Amino acid sequence: MSSGDSSLGTFHDARKVVEKTTALLMKYFGYEDPKVLATGSFGIVLRLRCPEIEENVAIKCVSLEDLREGEDTLWSRLTHPNIVPLLGRIVFRTINVVCFEMHPYHKDLMTVVKQDEFKTNSESLQQMKTWFHQVLCGLNFLHKRQLCHLVG
Repeated sequence: MSSGDSSLGTFHDARKVVEKTTALLMKYFGYEDPKVLATGSFGIVLRLRCPEIEENVAIKCVSLEDLREGEDTLWSRLTHPNIVPLLGRIVFRTINVVCFEMHPYHKDLMTVVKQDEFKTNSESLQQMKTWFHQVLCGLNFLHKRQLCHLVG
């Protein structure tokens, strides 16, 4: 097996995962303009432009070794206003990666609440309460189905 096709195993080298995954996404699916949005212990989230729909998409890349049994089929069936819907799934067995496609969000909550304009806005406290309520509703939806959301 060439180094270009070798398994990446778990994500010890995030840069290598990003390079190989984005190259395959661009080559086989025409995605453009990749940008790393987040990295964590469970995977990497990329933002790419999808020329087919002329919009950006977020793609969560997870090692096949770290994928929990049934995770992809469960996620595709979850319908709730506070759960990010799964748009699609791509498996790259040659590099041991599965990619989950979803709608991107412009900013994460932590980035927003750290901004000076948010801190000084009189409506910020009410907005925070709304967001926390939405998060709790999504978590409650998962809990009732005996599912958990791993963040890392």
